[in-house]
Amino acid sequence: MLWSAFTLGLFGSLHCLGMCGPIALALPLTKKERLSVFYQSFLYNIGRVFCYTLLGFILGMLGWGVAIAGYQKSLSIALGILLILSAFFSISIENKLLRFGPFQKAYSKVKSKLSSLIRKNSYSNTFKLGFVNGLLPCGMVYVALAGALASGSTGQGAFYMTLFGLGTLPMMMGVMLIGNFNKNIFLKLRKWIPLILLAFGIMLIRRGLALEVPLDMKFWEANNFPVMCH
Repeated sequence: MLWSAFTLGLFGSLHCLGMCGPIALALPLTKKERLSVFYQSFLYNIGRVFCYTLLGFILGMLGWGVAIAGYQKSLSIALGILLILSAFFSISIENKLLRFGPFQKAYSKVKSKLSSLIRKNSYSNTFKLGFVNGLLPCGMVYVALAGALASGSTGQGAFYMTLFGLGTLPMMMGVMLIGNFNKNIFLKLRKWIPLILLAFGIMLIRRGLALEVPLDMKFWEANNFPVMCH
């Protein structure tokens, strides 16, 4: 399942461009030297990837708890169904979440932090900007987090989100280095996003159906001390 993380990041970055492209172009980069621009762009994007990795660790921990409880199979299938419904009905995941009060408050704090950071120009600040940017509402990030949650492991959850973040690097770095963002091209490419959701949803359901979850109460022992064949 880990291979899907990089693929999701690569194609999902079409969506990321719409959310983060304008922000990336508004960064106070030192544009006198190409090497400096590359370094700052790299720091910004590594900050995003680090944020995704941390979120993946947290979601992986929750998924680990679900796995220990014996519901990993059901969780994977439920997440898959949710993504397929989002694809068919063109549901904007981030817009739906922004209707909730606590989520709106968190979003306001993230925007406020971005506004204060974007006024400063330093290498360390560029990394912080990338990290905070990783907390912005993004449907593709939430899809990837669903994969981290379904992994059922803190390590795999973190690694899954790291691969997802690395998958977004080519598109995001390219836009920042070129210094141009064509919104019309983005709108055309965004039509493929429902297909990405559909494919990922099917993969999660298939994974859930293939999972072999112990039916007795010795799930912990079965998970940590598998039967060895000689």
